[in-house]
Amino acid sequence: MSTCNVPAEMSLAQLIEEERPTPLKLHLGCGGVRWKDFLNVDLNPAQPDETDSSRDGCVADCYADMRDLGLPDNSVDEIFTSHTIDHFTRWEGIDMFSDWKRMLKPGGKAVMEAADFRRCVLWLFHPRKHKRHLARTQFYGNQWDRIDYETHRYLWSSTELARELKKIGYSDVSISHQTETHYPGRDMRITAIK
Repeated sequence: MSTCNVPAEMSLAQLIEEERPTPLKLHLGCGGVRWKDFLNVDLNPAQPDETDSSRDGCVADCYADMRDLGLPDNSVDEIFTSHTIDHFTRWEGIDMFSDWKRMLKPGGKAVMEAADFRRCVLWLFHPRKHKRHLARTQFYGNQWDRIDYETHRYLWSSTELARELKKIGYSDVSISHQTETHYPGRDMRITAIK
């Protein structure tokens, strides 16, 4: 699997054709976090002259827009993304989740981690100041570094997101608040099976 020695100009489809990963697993919006056995994809390379306190650089194998990956039907085994879906409007999210379902193989899964709107509302009233801060920032994202793509556009609740994924046609949708990234309890992990 690639270790960032692929030219950044190579498209995701070209990288897949060259690498032929089996199974094909995509880590979308990877930022500075490299996942083993995944193709790590981001839209925005790190800019040396830009302060971005939301992520630690960018370790993408290639650059692509997760809203329009342009991959064939039934070609992807797994999609994982962490704290990215809140950077899109609600309708962009629904279109994106629909496109991911199209690309997933039967039985393939989309796994998303993000802050849960309802949990954030509860944490706004938490006795610990740090937890109140962690909730508040999720409503608007990074507003201090002047990077538009780091701001938040929509904060999903777990029940709303699960309902929309079922409407799209995912066969099984499960929700957990025991996440692998960021803050368990505040955040959710949604797994949607095609």
